[in-house]
Amino acid sequence: MGLSSRRLVLDVATPAAIGAVAGACVAALMAGVEGKALDALGRLPGGWPALACLAALPLAVLAAKYVTRTLRPSTSELFISRYHADGKIPIEQLPGRILAAIATVGLGGSQGFESACAMIGSSLSEALSRLRKLGITAEEHRTLVVAGASAGIAAVFSSPGVGTMYGLEVPFRRDVDATRLIPAAVAASTSYAVHSLLDGSRTLVNVTGLAVVDPWFVVGALAVALLCGIGARLFAAACEALRALARRATIWVHVAAASVLLAALAWTGHELSGSWITFGPGYIAASWVQASERAVPLLAILFLVRAAGTLVCVYGGGGGGVFTSLACQGLFLGEIVDRALGLETGHCLALLGAGCFLGAGYRIPLAGVLLVVEQSGDLGLTATAFVATAIAQFLMGDASVSDAQRDHRGV
Repeated sequence: MGLSSRRLVLDVATPAAIGAVAGACVAALMAGVEGKALDALGRLPGGWPALACLAALPLAVLAAKYVTRTLRPSTSELFISRYHADGKIPIEQLPGRILAAIATVGLGGSQGFESACAMIGSSLSEALSRLRKLGITAEEHRTLVVAGASAGIAAVFSSPGVGTMYGLEVPFRRDVDATRLIPAAVAASTSYAVHSLLDGSRTLVNVTGLAVVDPWFVVGALAVALLCGIGARLFAAACEALRALARRATIWVHVAAASVLLAALAWTGHELSGSWITFGPGYIAASWVQASERAVPLLAILFLVRAAGTLVCVYGGGGGGVFTSLACQGLFLGEIVDRALGLETGHCLALLGAGCFLGAGYRIPLAGVLLVVEQSGDLGLTATAFVATAIAQFLMGDASVSDAQRDHRGV
């Protein structure tokens, strides 16, 4: 096979195949757990859904200990840590990590399937790379694993742009692996298309109007950027502190404490909102926030409740990820600013907040901007997103929700 033909196969055809399979797998997983199990849980009478949360974290940890057979690294850190090691994904751990994610999300944990779906995509790449007759080099192997992770995120987050940039940006705090752009983009786009065909697509923010970039909107956008940058930095600091605290405690002690707190937060959130806003990656909370006018103090309280639910899952060894949860926190802040200033931007500030908080928290600013671009299609809001995301990123300093990220390639 000639060089150009091999590049076509490895950079286009193979990532497309990986993306198609990943999209189908993610569609089945999400339809079964978020579409049916989590919905059925929320329909239980009284406080039974909150009580079910008591089982989420213990079952996730049991899956990690006895099926995956390891608690470290967490699924949310696996792709990043393996990228910086030898690039190889331990596909034998996939069943246990999927089970841990199902237990966490399906029983009301405040996390999502993003990390598990990234592993599904990268595991498909790993399996292909192990076929000796393909003669895949170490560098080509890493490229396919990146493409697989991008495919998983694109499907679960319904965003080919965010999925593409996830694989390129998330391993680093201050860098981007642009050399793998084409395979990542092909895999992400194919995965998104297949997932949308099989299970539809969904957006966290439902923008109902175009932004009018006037002086008051600029003030609102600046406030959102500042709040998201500071909020994401505090969230990252809390993640780091809670992980350190969990390592010092006996595992079942901190899992039990986290389970009780998670159930209490679920009940509190429901009592205040009438919806199980702590459940899942954040789509239930996002729908509630955008459904009608909400008082700013109530939004602020439930912003804290939702954030606490996600942090408790991090502390208690939840098998999900915080990717969508970060965007959800930014959505809350955008809506708080919008309503505090009386701007009525059609949820444009909520979308800006989602991009800023996600981009800052995970150190993936380009992905944050692309989220705004894809869901708004508005040039004025896109320009604002570049500036706001830069401000939020600056306010993060050296912090990140990930311990495994490195500053630069090879550093």
